[in-house]
Amino acid sequence: MAEVVVIGAGVAGIQAALDLAGHNIHVHLIEREPSIGGHMAQLDKTFPTNDCSMCILSPKMVDVARHPNITTHTCSEVDSVDGEIGSFRVRVRKHPRYIIESECNGCGDCIEICPVEVYNRFDAGIG
Repeated sequence: MAEVVVIGAGVAGIQAALDLAGHNIHVHLIEREPSIGGHMAQLDKTFPTNDCSMCILSPKMVDVARHPNITTHTCSEVDSVDGEIGSFRVRVRKHPRYIIESECNGCGDCIEICPVEVYNRFDAGIG
């Protein structure tokens, strides 16, 4: 099976991954943020139709999570790309989450005891 890397898991990267995976190509979806969705996840409405952005994005995010041909790599960045057309090697650096991801159930208990506070990119420094 062919493999493809899609860099960036905003709405365009998500759609590209879904399209490729639908053609039986295994996709590695690389996103530097902790979650997929990009800027569209921060919007209330979209132009020009004034549609709810999450109404458009949420089903695509679910499809990515459930698709057997898509592997999502969050908190990850491309370090290097080597090779030639048709045969590339991509080196990806995964940043630690400082939790055991396989044991995380999303309860949020770790937030209460974590001594570290980080910049919230979603609020863009104004929240």
